[in-house]
Amino acid sequence: MSKGKSALLDFLGKWYICGDMRYVAFLYAVGAFLYAQCGACTPDANQSPTPYGFNPAVLYVRPGVDTSLTIYFTFPDEVQQGSITVYPNYAIWVDSLKLDRGLIMAQSEMPFAYNTTNPTAGPITFDQMHRYKPYATNPDRYANFVVYQNPGGTAGQTPPIGCARVCVKGGPTEGSDTLRVKVRAFIPTLGDGSGKDTTNLTPQLLGQNAWLDTTFRYVVVVTSTIPAALAQGRGEVARFTVLPNPAYGEAEVRFSLHGPALVSLEVYTADGRQVYGHTGLYSAGEQRHGLSLPAGLYRVVLNTGTVRLSQSLVVVR
Repeated sequence: MSKGKSALLDFLGKWYICGDMRYVAFLYAVGAFLYAQCGACTPDANQSPTPYGFNPAVLYVRPGVDTSLTIYFTFPDEVQQGSITVYPNYAIWVDSLKLDRGLIMAQSEMPFAYNTTNPTAGPITFDQMHRYKPYATNPDRYANFVVYQNPGGTAGQTPPIGCARVCVKGGPTEGSDTLRVKVRAFIPTLGDGSGKDTTNLTPQLLGQNAWLDTTFRYVVVVTSTIPAALAQGRGEVARFTVLPNPAYGEAEVRFSLHGPALVSLEVYTADGRQVYGHTGLYSAGEQRHGLSLPAGLYRVVLNTGTVRLSQSLVVVR
């Protein structure tokens, strides 16, 4: 077992280094706007990177702007231990989610944190419900996990995939932050070579722990200027703003597209009622769209189908 553990450790160590270099942001991607809740996402093999990693690769958030994104992720599907191929399962230790500097927050402006009591009320929603399970051989030590089963099979064709939707707001301070996420890779039991048993997150093989915890660190950047190449990686939108703000009856939505896109604009009141909607096909470049609204507090949402962004708007008369 020690040789197998060494091989798994070496493999995951290489994955960690690769992930830290190529995939510098975790837990963001394209999702629906919900003021108090983040909603759910559906894993999509076409959106998940191959052979493994996270999509999108980089997280940039504008200061004071609500952003709803979904990340698609792929775990390594197999580990070679000598002449034996094993298919580890994976568990995200959701209690471990932590920002080093706290430069982003939930859209409700509460601190960024996973809500272990009610996941749908927090800024993060995984496609799997969390399981409250022991995380050590001591049965009194429990934590919240979301578990991803390895289907097993031909390398690169059936890897474990998942997604998470995150609804966050950039804080007023620009700069870089680090999001830390602990992931557990585990091999279930002898006699289950396909690795499809995910009931036990603390398995033992030949008297040894058959799991390995790895902490991933991802960079989150809060900035008012998103590099064009990175913005393009997030979708078609390079810039989105509403001016003036506060507005005196009339406001203008301004956005810039990297390429042609079907864009919808929606306006919601503070209590969540939609009071305006527009959909149109726009070409690449700078675009403007006028709004005429009664006095009130609104949230203006721009949606391209791959990116959904929102900004608050105050209208006075």
